[in-house]
Amino acid sequence: MKFSIPNVETMISQMIMVGLKGSDKKSISIFLDSLPKCGIGGVILYDEDISSSKVTERNIINSSQLKSFTSNLQSHFNIPLLIGIDQEGGNVNRLKKIKKYNNIKSWHEIGKYNDINRTKTFAQNTAKALSEHGININFAPVLDLSINATSIIAKKGRCFSRNPKQLAEHSKIFIEEHLSNKILAIGKHFPGQGSAIADTHYSMTDSTNEWSINELLPYELLIKEKCLHGIMTSHIYNLNLDSKYPATLSSKILNELLRQKMNFSGIIISDDPQMKAISDHYELKESLSLMINAGIDIFCFGNNLIYNPDIAMTTYRSIKELLDKNKIKYESILRSYQRIMKVKSLLKLI
Repeated sequence: MKFSIPNVETMISQMIMVGLKGSDKKSISIFLDSLPKCGIGGVILYDEDISSSKVTERNIINSSQLKSFTSNLQSHFNIPLLIGIDQEGGNVNRLKKIKKYNNIKSWHEIGKYNDINRTKTFAQNTAKALSEHGININFAPVLDLSINATSIIAKKGRCFSRNPKQLAEHSKIFIEEHLSNKILAIGKHFPGQGSAIADTHYSMTDSTNEWSINELLPYELLIKEKCLHGIMTSHIYNLNLDSKYPATLSSKILNELLRQKMNFSGIIISDDPQMKAISDHYELKESLSLMINAGIDIFCFGNNLIYNPDIAMTTYRSIKELLDKNKIKYESILRSYQRIMKVKSLLKLI
């Protein structure tokens, strides 16, 4: 599918996804004033604001509020937004403020059943809930294998299984049920974080000694099935794959391994670059340059670990400057824009 090529400013804007504070029209108005003139490509929503010492409500208060909020957000953008959420179930349940969804089983609990029908029902209920509330992208399923009981992912009940074929089979159902409801399900965290002990939210995480090649298998199987349209990266550092950069910044891992060797043609979304595994070690402009050259299509700034009201504008200006100084290539921006538009078309947004 071919799309008309807009100016480069519009293409850059579509690569930016950020979190915002607030849950009403006033907060949206404040948010809009902080954006580049050509807007952005997406937003990510949270139920809780953890950017200060006191946890407070963020974007999701109740069902009617959320429906109004997403509708209002969309009304301000010429190119419809990707509105994303982490709705894995269990401990990662952004809809828990809505009574109907406040006690959803975790991905790990669904995995223990190993029942296709249960997984399908779980996926249908999740997808319908998101669709009803104007959300069109779910940062799930978790494709990390449960191969290390001490890993941060496993301890929080976020891993389905240690069996890659079983995980891929059930994830395919999850992904397809979402797409039938016009929601993009994003597999995460590439190239596999199920073995990693430390938490990339708070520190550099080296999984060199724990990581297994089997952690690639769920991705390989789903890519062969041609059902995986989006992948989120991990910030793990792994000498087996790249001796210099963590996965999100690694051309070896994303371009050479994921794109070329594994033949993935969908969108690649970064995990939050504000996580300390990245932000404590790389300046924003440097990380953006590395991400673009590595093949990242969308930068997902949660803006919740820390809150920067200017993050969208700063990101936009930094990318523009990198392009003007030939630190990144126009062709990279164009390819990312085309992949993003393909996904938005797949979701019937354009």
